[in-house]
Amino acid sequence: MSDGTSVLIIDDNIDDREVYRRMLARVAGANYTVFEAENGEEGLALNAQTRPDCILLDYSLPGRDGVGVLEEIVKLDAAANVIMLTGQGSETIAVEVMKGGARDYLTKDTLSPETLHRCIQNAIMHGSLETKLEFKRQSLEIFTRAMAHDLKEPLRTIKSFGKLLHGSPALASDDRELLDYVLSAADHMEDLIVKVSGFTKLEASDELELKSMALSPVLDQVERNLREQVGSRRATVLRAALPEVMGDATLLVQLLQNLVSNAIRYCDADSPEVRISAENDGSHCRIVVSDNGPGIDPAYRELVFQPFKRLVGRSVEGTGLGLAICRRIAQLHGGAIWCEEGRSRGATFIVELPLARPAAPSRPYDGLRQERADAERPLRLAEVLLVEDSPADVQILKIKLMKRERVSFNLHVASNGREAMRLLEERAAGGRDPSIDLMLVDINMPIMDGFEVLSALSADGRLNKIPVCILSTSSDEDDMQRAEALGARAYMIKPPTLQQLELALKTVDTLDLQPRGDALILYADPSRHTPSATA
Repeated sequence: MSDGTSVLIIDDNIDDREVYRRMLARVAGANYTVFEAENGEEGLALNAQTRPDCILLDYSLPGRDGVGVLEEIVKLDAAANVIMLTGQGSETIAVEVMKGGARDYLTKDTLSPETLHRCIQNAIMHGSLETKLEFKRQSLEIFTRAMAHDLKEPLRTIKSFGKLLHGSPALASDDRELLDYVLSAADHMEDLIVKVSGFTKLEASDELELKSMALSPVLDQVERNLREQVGSRRATVLRAALPEVMGDATLLVQLLQNLVSNAIRYCDADSPEVRISAENDGSHCRIVVSDNGPGIDPAYRELVFQPFKRLVGRSVEGTGLGLAICRRIAQLHGGAIWCEEGRSRGATFIVELPLARPAAPSRPYDGLRQERADAERPLRLAEVLLVEDSPADVQILKIKLMKRERVSFNLHVASNGREAMRLLEERAAGGRDPSIDLMLVDINMPIMDGFEVLSALSADGRLNKIPVCILSTSSDEDDMQRAEALGARAYMIKPPTLQQLELALKTVDTLDLQPRGDALILYADPSRHTPSATA
C-alpha cells in the first residue's frame, strides 16, 4: 500500500476513535491516513470533502443514528465502503445495516488490528469489484440499446429499398433471384439482432421479481405465438396439467416458446409431436418437453446451451442463441435446464423451476441423471442450519456455494451457539417438520462457541441425530482434533467450497447431493441413518 489507504472514523466516543487509530497504526506494512468525526453531520461533511477509501461508522450516534448516516452516505455514493461498528452483536442489526448498503458489520469487543485491517481491505476489494461490474453492466446496456435501435435502422433501409427493387417489373429474373438472397440475409440479420439484444439484456440482469403464476396460461400464449409454425408443419402439441411456479411470465413464455419452436423446427418427421408435462418433488417442479425428432447425441447435449453453437447447417433457420437464452432464463429463476435422451425417440429437455408453494412429493422424473431407486425414497430439500456470528461470512456462503456453485438447500442462520440451540428446541417443541438435516458451525462465536455447541448436542443425544460440520477460519491441528473428538463429522476451512462440502457429505449418509442440469440439489433422505462417531 505505497499510496496509503484513507479511513474516515465516525464515532462520538473519543476513546473508541483513539483505539481504532492505534489499531490501524499497528498493522505491519500498512499506511493508513485517518480522518475523524464525532457526529453524523460532521462525518457527512468530511466524507464529501475527503472521499475516503473506507468509513468506520458507529451504529449508535447522537442525533442522527448510524443507519440514517449510512443512508445519506450511500445516497451520495452507492459505491462507498462502509463498515458498521456497534457495542453489541445482533442479527437484526446486522441484516438492517447490510441491506442499507454497509459492506460489513463488526462488534467492538471482538476487534483486533488484524481483524480490522482485513475487514477494511475486504470492503475496499468488494467495492472495487462492484464498481467494475457496474461499469461492465452499463457498457452491456449501451451495447444492447445500440443493438435494439441503432443497428436496426440501416437494416430496415436495406430491406425497404430491397423490397421496392424486388417488385420492379424492369428487374431481370436473375437479378431478382440474387436480390432474394440479399433480403433473406437481411431477415436473418434482423433475427440475429433481436436474439443477441435479448440475450445481452438477460446477461445484464441480476435478480428478477418472481411472482406466483400458473404455467397453463403461459403455455396458452406460447401456442398462440407459434400458431403459424404449428400449422405449416402440421405439428401437434400435447400438454398435461401444469402447476403454479414462482416466475416471470414474459421470460417463461420466451423459454417454453424456444423449446417448442426448436422441437418443431428440427424435427425430421412429417408430423412433429411435442409433449409437455410437469412433475414436482415438493419444492421444485420439472417441466418435461419431449419430441419425436432425431434426438441429440450425448456428446452435444451440454454444448447446445452455449451461445452460437448449432448442430445443423445453414439450410435450417436459427441463430444458435435460443437454448443459451433458455438457460439464462432458468438461472434467473433459481432453476436449471438440461437435455436427456427421449424415452423412445427424440430429445427431452427438462426445466427445473421453484414451485409457488410446497406440494406433496411425487415420483421424480426417471431420466439418465437420476436412478430409479431414488424415486422410491422420501427425498426432500435439505434443511441446513448455519451457526455464524459474521454477516459477511453468511453472505460468502450464500454467494460461493448457493449462487456461484448453484447448490440448493433451505438455509437457516443462527448468530451464536445459544441461538442455534434455542432454534433446535423451538422446532422440536413445535413439532416442526422437516427437522434440521445438517449444521455448519463456526468455532469462535460470542456467548456459546462451536466446541460448546458440540458438547451440548452430545450431552443431550442430538449429535446422534443431527450431523455437525465445523466451518472455521482456524486451520490449527489442535482445533481439528478437538472437533473430531467432540463428534464433528467434518472440518471445513473458510471460505466454504464445493469440494469441501462434497468431502464432508461423504460422512453423512442421510444427505445426497444430486446434479440437476448445471445446478446441484442437496437432498435429505430420512429413511437412511448412520449414527455419528460419538454414538
